[in-house]
Amino acid sequence: MHENRGGQPAGTLAGTGGPVVERLLTRQQAARARSVLDHVAAHALSPQAEVRLAVLMLALRAARAGTGNVVGQEITSWLQGDAERVLQQLVAADWLRLPGTVAEAMASMPEHPTTFSVPTLLGEQPRPLAFGKTTRARLSGWAQKVVGDRKIRKKKLDSPARLLALYTAAHIRFDGRLGRPEDGGLHLDEAAAFCTLPAEHVAAHADLLVAADWLAEIDTAGGRLRGRLSERVLPLGGLL
Repeated sequence: MHENRGGQPAGTLAGTGGPVVERLLTRQQAARARSVLDHVAAHALSPQAEVRLAVLMLALRAARAGTGNVVGQEITSWLQGDAERVLQQLVAADWLRLPGTVAEAMASMPEHPTTFSVPTLLGEQPRPLAFGKTTRARLSGWAQKVVGDRKIRKKKLDSPARLLALYTAAHIRFDGRLGRPEDGGLHLDEAAAFCTLPAEHVAAHADLLVAADWLAEIDTAGGRLRGRLSERVLPLGGLL
């Protein structure tokens, strides 16, 4: 398990002399996380970043059985001032079903969470996100930690920046650099599409993540997104 999470045997982090990073996700779970990001991008209800972020977070809650629990404070932490509008949009599209009103869901508390369902994840139909209990919980927890990162919250970063935080975290090498060595970074167009941004706007949002100490450096020359995760968030990195 240690080797799988750390990306190499126990000892030191290759090329740094530092300790192995104990990652939240195993390499297999990181691959699953990337499959979720790809699924959400391919089945987007809307080009709006806040809708995509909500779909991702709620789908991870409901991935195993088609139902999940959520409280209003969590939704607000993901979407800030867009929360109620986005929920209403998902309900109107019948992507999300609630037992009561959107206002009631927004007011729900941890002792009485809202149980919601996602019709496309229910029933005997082929399950697009067929995870076991442990993997589902681990992936949902990972996404929550990324989106709810204290410095990202303190900077009040918008939904595209939070999507970019998820995308970069899911695509790293053992040293925290983005993308596979042979690829020279991540494809800028693919990162932009996931974050619902024009490619030329990715650099500005990446700079916001640098300011939030999520990324330690960034470069978008040549159609590639290059850089690395900040040391403080390396445990959230998903190994390629």
